[in-house]
Amino acid sequence: MSEIISVRVDDDIKKEIEKLGYTPSEFVKAVIMREIKRERSKMALLWLKKNRLKGGKKLAEDHIREDRDR
Repeated sequence: MSEIISVRVDDDIKKEIEKLGYTPSEFVKAVIMREIKRERSKMALLWLKKNRLKGGKKLAEDHIREDRDR
């Protein structure tokens, strides 16, 4: 199911969007999807930084072997 979101923009902005070859609704959808992907990537990067293994001389393979042996 889809929802309706209304956005009010100046005529100049609407004309610029149309000059780029988009309809305003296509443009807004594209921008929203791009920003959602950007935010998801940012959240994933923060998670990776928070949960990464501490630096050291062990390789990832060594950690996996240790986990298997336990």
